[in-house]
Amino acid sequence: MTVIIPKEAYKTIVAASVRFANKRFPEDDWMEVYGVLIGKNEGSDVIISKAHPITHQEKRPEDIIDKVYWNTEDYETFSIIDDEAFSRGEFTVGWWHSHPGFKVMMSQLDVKTTLSYQTNNPKAVSLVFNPVRLIRQVEVPERRGDPEKNLKNDPGFKIFRLDDINRGIEASYHDVMYEIQGYENMEQLVKQTQKFIIDVTNYFPKDNIYQRYQEIINKAITELHSKLEGTESYLKTLVQKGEGHRTTEVLQNQIKDIRRYVAQKYVALEKIRDLMEYLEYKEKDRIIPNVKEILNKWDEETSKLDTRFKEMAAKY
Repeated sequence: MTVIIPKEAYKTIVAASVRFANKRFPEDDWMEVYGVLIGKNEGSDVIISKAHPITHQEKRPEDIIDKVYWNTEDYETFSIIDDEAFSRGEFTVGWWHSHPGFKVMMSQLDVKTTLSYQTNNPKAVSLVFNPVRLIRQVEVPERRGDPEKNLKNDPGFKIFRLDDINRGIEASYHDVMYEIQGYENMEQLVKQTQKFIIDVTNYFPKDNIYQRYQEIINKAITELHSKLEGTESYLKTLVQKGEGHRTTEVLQNQIKDIRRYVAQKYVALEKIRDLMEYLEYKEKDRIIPNVKEILNKWDEETSKLDTRFKEMAAKY
């Protein structure tokens, strides 16, 4: 058996996992993320088309071990995803979750979950991803103090299947071969994905998304206004000093500087737009429209630039 994973499905798993486990907050606050894999079986192979993030771990003081709490909305999400997949001739081919900062393996609870999938679909698979494994290219030991194992060009995950579902939660499991499409080789995959993780860390907050993006946009607009006001003030000063002959050249240079700034911000804001595709399924309908509204404020400001530049040129 070989599991075929498209680039976008892989990036979804990476983005959704890193969002809740990155250097912007302490490791003790890192949380696991859970999702499903959609696709179909072809012969002995499993062909994944999409990976959907469903929910993330919720830490409660009374928990002795890490748990995930499923709510009604999560179960409704499963149903919606199944229906959408069925309409395309696909179905749930397995599940995935993250092990942020700890060994890529299956716990007894993971075995139990995988058992439910393999009982309904004998070819179902379980993908376990650890962003630290990908970033540092090491296999984190099962117990602290044990040596790490160095890796090379590792995508940060393994795929597992149970050996014998008749053994229930006592079943052993084995690794499954996989192929990630969309990259020339594994070295390119690792380099590109490590850069992608930086973008996720910087632009994909685990909570307070509106506030974070509002801060980014407000700061960008304030800086843009400052550059425009500074340009006009400089031109005015030149005229007052009797150096009006320099205004055309100065304005052209300032316009280049402002356009360069806008282009840099455009790249950053496009990353935000792209990352919205990796939200948990249940978040998309309520978050994406609001984020678009926030980002549109920047688009509105930049759409006025040509008019503002023409006004300055005519005035000075």
